[in-house]
Amino acid sequence: MSEPAPQVANCPDDLLPGYALGVLDPEEWELVEQHLARCARCRALTAELRATAQLLAFAPAPQPVPARARRRLRAELRLRQPAPSLVAWLRRPAWLLATAATVVAALFGWQLLQQQQVAQQRAQLASQADSQRRAVVQLLAQRDGLLIRLQGHGAARDAHGAIILDPSSNTALIAVERLPRPAPGQAYVVWLVRGEEYRQAGILPIDEHGHAELFLSPREPLRLYDALAITLENSAQATSPNGQPVAVASLD
Repeated sequence: MSEPAPQVANCPDDLLPGYALGVLDPEEWELVEQHLARCARCRALTAELRATAQLLAFAPAPQPVPARARRRLRAELRLRQPAPSLVAWLRRPAWLLATAATVVAALFGWQLLQQQQVAQQRAQLASQADSQRRAVVQLLAQRDGLLIRLQGHGAARDAHGAIILDPSSNTALIAVERLPRPAPGQAYVVWLVRGEEYRQAGILPIDEHGHAELFLSPREPLRLYDALAITLENSAQATSPNGQPVAVASLD
């Protein structure tokens, strides 16, 4: 049986679902990145959340339990009698029963809290994954969409991908393969370029296989920008591109 993954104090469990989907703010993203470098438990949970997000978008809608099955289950529960060992245990002194009940209640409460946290994370993932899936499907279905090729440079010269633009909804999908994993604290930052002005459009999340995707829906029309650039920065909070260029694509 494998040992549980080591855990570091103050795990950001509430931020992990957003990190798995790449929807965190730069400050939150950097906080999670720094924590993941030290916490094997959260790295394992993040990998599970990413896998769950990919499956939830295609999960079927829950179906109600048939009334006949519910009636049969209730009938079986009424017919069951306590086992002899349970009856003997119930005859123990009241103080012992009270102590045992307190311990059981505490354990049950802790397990219930853990289950509620996991359920909330999965529900958040499902909602975010479904919203992104719908947006991507709509984007791909647009006939007037534009496909722009991306090719990596420098240390990321083997990386390649594409940008899908939809001017009618002012959205874009960036997908890149074979990106090198950034060092702890570093981040792939996406910039929208207009002349000499660079505006940060988001952080490009990358999985363990070098695959990265980012859905953009900027406030200003994409047609107002000249290009889209990706750089490897030493901080996710970079306000201007100072790091190594990874890819550049013209939006004209």
